[in-house]
Amino acid sequence: MGDASPRDESRLTLAGLLLAAGLGVWLLLEPQLIAALPMALRLPLVLLGAAILGAAFAAPLVMERGGRVPSPAWRLGALVAFTLLLAWRTLAG
Repeated sequence: MGDASPRDESRLTLAGLLLAAGLGVWLLLEPQLIAALPMALRLPLVLLGAAILGAAFAAPLVMERGGRVPSPAWRLGALVAFTLLLAWRTLAG
């Protein structure tokens, strides 16, 4: 994916921001998705979620300043995986 145009990267970054915002609102409305887990499972999930959401929200700022940031496809893939994990938690219980 090294040959992606800047326009494609901007679209992936925007999609990631929208997904991260939706996921953040979902977790604010349904905190029991994570709160109901035992601490041994909750802590890694909280840390993973914080890292993924933080990367999604910080990416445009880092890109604007010329810093190094994970690829938009990786960030979006991680967000989708985290979203699917939470959706599975919703459907399972």
